Amino acid sequence: MTPIAYVTAEWPQAAVSSLADLGYQARTGGWGQTGQVLTADRLAAEAAGASVLVVEVERVDAGLLAALPDLRVVCTARGTPTNVDVAACTDRNLPVLSAPGRNADSVADFVIGVLICGLRRIPAAERHLRDVGWLVGDDLPYLHFRGPELAGRTLGLIGYGAIGRRVAARARDGFGMRVIHHDPFRLAEPDGTGVTLPTLLATADVVSLHCTRSPETANLIDAAALALMKPGSYLINTAGGGMVDEAALLAAVESGALAGAALDVFGTEPLPPDSPLLRCDRLLLTPHLAGAATDVAAHHAELICADLARLAQGRRPVHCVNVDELWSTGSRPGPRD
Repeated sequence: MTPIAYVTAEWPQAAVSSLADLGYQARTGGWGQTGQVLTADRLAAEAAGASVLVVEVERVDAGLLAALPDLRVVCTARGTPTNVDVAACTDRNLPVLSAPGRNADSVADFVIGVLICGLRRIPAAERHLRDVGWLVGDDLPYLHFRGPELAGRTLGLIGYGAIGRRVAARARDGFGMRVIHHDPFRLAEPDGTGVTLPTLLATADVVSLHCTRSPETANLIDAAALALMKPGSYLINTAGGGMVDEAALLAAVESGALAGAALDVFGTEPLPPDSPLLRCDRLLLTPHLAGAATDVAAHHAELICADLARLAQGRRPVHCVNVDELWSTGSRPGPRD
């Protein structure tokens, strides 16, 4: 009998063929197909008999695992398995595969896009043209909607992992920016761009967050950090809500201490329609879109299928979050164990 892989993640047709090449009958449903998240009971019913479960938004917990006794592998099409109870999977000897870096290029492209749009005030100019007209009062728009070139400016990256490095390459090699970074896990980079956080904030013309959301990074950019930033600098956050004190940021922008900011993530999502952030035209606000490139699904499918192939060959998967716990037992779990 052909083993079943049930997929609720976004999954291109080419990736369905990849699962078939690995010997699976692919069945798809849920969020990736309909945009609607399956309830636990519905997911258990639709994934009944599956050996492999691939989710992106749907949650996997101990109750679901108990309802799916045929499962051999759990996969999440995310960089970190925030929607999967990894401990419960480990208790059942189930590898949990993830897709780190799946949207790294998407986010890096987006950061460069909002950096240019924000510094050059492109969205504000476009809104003015539509809503008001060509002139700003009696002035030419040239006098009101302009900003600096990127070459020679300093970009400070807080976090220097897969996304941060891609942003750095684009900014440095594509636009001639000087790049510095702060990352406590990468203090001794050979390129010599690592600096302390206070130095970064005081030096950078643009500060962009690329750190992991955690208790340590909650409210990382608060009023005190904003006060350290270079006058007239610009802040970008695509990393995670809750890292920036939004009230303090709004005050800094409205006072002129900062030139502006681009926020793709917020402390409360969806952003309430009465949020005071919406009143400030020097804030570029987007609804959590940085990782929304159309190529991302192909990237996470490729990463997951590659690790499923390794498991089928009895090899250690590359992107398995509980690999050390499972392989230390010598059990070599996998899709057909």
